[in-house]
Amino acid sequence: MLKKYSNLSTILGIICVITIFTSYAIAPRQPEGAMVVVIQILFFTSIITGLLSLIFSFIGFKKKEQGFLKMVAPIIVILILLIFLISFLLMVISFF
Repeated sequence: MLKKYSNLSTILGIICVITIFTSYAIAPRQPEGAMVVVIQILFFTSIITGLLSLIFSFIGFKKKEQGFLKMVAPIIVILILLIFLISFLLMVISFF
C-alpha cells in the first residue's frame, strides 16, 4: 500500500514549521515595505500548509494507511500551537 497521503501530510507539516518560524525569525521590530509582504506570505503559507497537512493526515486515517507518518502532522500542529500558547502566557506573566 502506498503511503502517499501520509508522506504529503508530513512534508506539508515540515513546510508549515519552517515557514512559521522563518517568518518570526526574519521579522524586524518595525517591518516596512517589501519585508511586510514577505512576512505575510510566509505566515499565510504556514497556515495553508498546516491545514493541508491536517487534511491529508485525516485522509490517511480514513484510507487506513499504515505507519506513523499520518500522525506527524497533527503532532506538529499541536506543538506549534503549544509554543504560541506558552509564549503568550509568558508575555502575560511578564507584565505582572
